[in-house]
Amino acid sequence: MWKVNEKEIVMDGKLVKTYGIKSENAEINDISTYKAEVEKFADVLNKQNASEIHVYDLINDFIER
Repeated sequence: MWKVNEKEIVMDGKLVKTYGIKSENAEINDISTYKAEVEKFADVLNKQNASEIHVYDLINDFIER
């Protein structure tokens, strides 16, 4: 199951929250600064039973849209 994770990074001298996704065996940070979008993305991954093998391609598709 995919869940949203949250990190804080310094970007242009400012502290910014970024959001990524994680599962039991994988964690991908800093996908977006928009939590709601990453939550929707995680929901889609869970509904489609997306495997960890394909998640990087799916993230690229998500970012490119």
